Amino acid sequence: MFVFQGYLMCVMDYDFLILDNAFLIHRPGIKTKADIRRPPEEKTQARFIRTVIKKEYDKVYGKRKTCRIF
Repeated sequence: MFVFQGYLMCVMDYDFLILDNAFLIHRPGIKTKADIRRPPEEKTQARFIRTVIKKEYDKVYGKRKTCRIF
């Protein structure tokens, strides 16, 4: 859900600051796309967010061309 919260903050014109890499910790290492095993329900949830929730948020908060959901 974090991705969608970031989208909403972008639409609301929040400023984003990137912290130094020292704050990031990965154990046992950085994962690649091949390493990630996602449950099939995740696709369904992502589709629901893009087709239903995003439309509702766009009605309430408006749209900005620079804001996207990945």
